[in-house]
Amino acid sequence: MPAHPYLTDEELALLGQLYRQEQSESRLNLSLSLDAGIRPLLEQASQLELKMEIGDVTLHFPVSLDTRSHDEQAQVSTPDILTGDEAHPRAWRLPSPRELRLLEPSGRPLAADIRDLSIGGMRLLSRRCLFRRQQSRRVKLQLGDEQALWLRLQLVRQHRGRHFWLTAVRFELPVADRLALSDFVFRGFLQQMEGRQPSPSHGDDRPKRQD
Repeated sequence: MPAHPYLTDEELALLGQLYRQEQSESRLNLSLSLDAGIRPLLEQASQLELKMEIGDVTLHFPVSLDTRSHDEQAQVSTPDILTGDEAHPRAWRLPSPRELRLLEPSGRPLAADIRDLSIGGMRLLSRRCLFRRQQSRRVKLQLGDEQALWLRLQLVRQHRGRHFWLTAVRFELPVADRLALSDFVFRGFLQQMEGRQPSPSHGDDRPKRQD
């Protein structure tokens, strides 16, 4: 019986390996068995990906394959995490992310809490309005103690409640910074998935996996 109601033990191991390895890059090597007839097609492919569906969440893992080698090794890297149907996909949001700080250009903390975060936007909770006359503002997003990303927040909408402001913003990042943020969001996704795993019990009352 698998330890997760939707994923097999092998699938959980694949997800876990991506970010539990002591590597400088967030990549996992996979061994593949390929039919000789498929190699010419792969050589013409501009993009390869491994797709994994978990409920209403779809993970798209970029796959790089060295077709010049006969070792049949592929590298899987940080996925894009999407929710919704194929017609209206949207980036998955990490709720209440930890180990994050927003700073003003002066270095002072921004007086707002991150309610949720995706690789292209976030929602902020604050006691004061964050955008009055301006439609954008520059901030620094501190990822833990080691890495910081500069963001240009663009106002999408803001709502004034009785005791707070809820503000939605979007941003665009250079490739390297986007990969760093994707890595952080995926780590949060894995932690959330682990937190949803059912605890062991003497009785076997978990949902049966449908094969």
